[in-house]
Amino acid sequence: MARNVLRFTGVGGQGVLLAGEIFASAKINLGGFGVKTATYTSQVRGGPTVVDIQLDDEEIWYPHAIDGEVDFMLSVADASYQLFKNGVRDGGTIVIEPNLVFPTEEDRKRWNIVEIPIITIAKEEVKLVLTQSVVALAIANTFLKLIDDETLKNTMLAAVPERFHKPNLLAYELGQKYAREAMAASAS
Repeated sequence: MARNVLRFTGVGGQGVLLAGEIFASAKINLGGFGVKTATYTSQVRGGPTVVDIQLDDEEIWYPHAIDGEVDFMLSVADASYQLFKNGVRDGGTIVIEPNLVFPTEEDRKRWNIVEIPIITIAKEEVKLVLTQSVVALAIANTFLKLIDDETLKNTMLAAVPERFHKPNLLAYELGQKYAREAMAASAS
């Protein structure tokens, strides 16, 4: 596998950073290399945040993603989307929370913009907004097929308290479902 570079963006307190941690851990559990680098702006809670994830079968020597090399980005906050979108390579995929992120027409020409209501899924279907990071994790993995689902789910379950296993498994299934629907819609 060549190096895969992913970026998750939001605002402090949204929890999308957990998805990066789970991805990196799962790759390491499979004997590969995974690095997660989080950046918090000065406001921390409520300020733009970004986590870059690099996954590779070879050792990763530089922990930060290089702008223009990000293959896939997922964003649930407009401020962080606007701040970090230019790191995504031309033609790359950006999944956005359509209620909170507002790409321009130029953005839609430059990247494959996919709208999936990540926070709404977590809040209304799982009934636990905390699960948005797992919805995001499942969406990213469904699009990129980087890690087998069982390994990713087991790594996720190890990272969350047992009382949250059932809602997080539901969040994972819903993330996969919505990602598949979005992929089918863009293929037609």
